[in-house]
Amino acid sequence: MPYKSKVRPNYSRRFLLPLILVVLLALVAGGLGISYLIHRSSIVHTSASQATKGEHSSSNAQQGSSQQKDSTPNQSASSSTSGAVSTQPLIVPTGNFVSNHHPNLSGSPAPNLMASDCTTTPGATCQISFTQNGVTKYLPAETTDAGGSAYWNWKLQDIGLTVGSWKIEAIARLGNQTKTATDALLLEVSQ
Repeated sequence: MPYKSKVRPNYSRRFLLPLILVVLLALVAGGLGISYLIHRSSIVHTSASQATKGEHSSSNAQQGSSQQKDSTPNQSASSSTSGAVSTQPLIVPTGNFVSNHHPNLSGSPAPNLMASDCTTTPGATCQISFTQNGVTKYLPAETTDAGGSAYWNWKLQDIGLTVGSWKIEAIARLGNQTKTATDALLLEVSQ
């Protein structure tokens, strides 16, 4: 019987090129991913040095739990921005001006704890007013953060709201600019 040599197929050529391509693609994708992470972390680092949504500015900390009842809007908060004339246009305020349009003073069945937010131009002041039969109550003016938002957590009793229907408005100020937005719903306070 004649000797037959077994010729093994050369698998290395068939698999080597696709293997090299897969490794190269992985390296390129990994390099892009690292580049993205480096770029992304520099953006986060840059904005982290400024006040961001949810952080309280120094003026907020000074105001603490200050309350305003039956007073005019807080002009002192806007006076700091009105010293220099702003060239940035003021955006009409938007947001969730009240978290519950049907609260109860007693806290039952609906809570009397409220959350409010106002979004406008970053660095502007925002204030929320409640008007009923010619009487107006205000949440303290807050300077908006780098994202343009201001936040309040409060109780109905903090500003002296009473039973009845209250018109809700957000007032934004930046320099000599003022923009107002009215909530489409009334605040219906029950006993």
